[in-house]
Amino acid sequence: MYPLFVSLTGSDANGTRLLTVCGQEYKAHDYDWYIEDAINLAKHWKPHQVTYLRIVHLRNWIRENYQHGHEIPFKHLRSLLGCKHWIESVIHAEYKYAAIEFKDSYNSALKSNEEIFQKYNK
Repeated sequence: MYPLFVSLTGSDANGTRLLTVCGQEYKAHDYDWYIEDAINLAKHWKPHQVTYLRIVHLRNWIRENYQHGHEIPFKHLRSLLGCKHWIESVIHAEYKYAAIEFKDSYNSALKSNEEIFQKYNK
């Protein structure tokens, strides 16, 4: 069962779930368990902090954490700020051994994370 900010609006024969997350459509393919983890973390946030952009952003970094083998634990997180800091740690791990030409991408990822979590943080 989903929290109030998510509803299952349908599914197809391939197992793709059509979700409405904070009023916006999200297609969750059968292999997309990352969105489920992001939703489970977001349900611990204050209601006014929950946004589509934050949930999808968190989902993307959960995916990076898993697919690139960082395996930084996250299921214990219970706040928006905790999720923001967790994503920062994944970004640092992601770029730790990157060549200097990826410095702009690293800084951009940190800046984007800050902007996504800064707005409406109170």
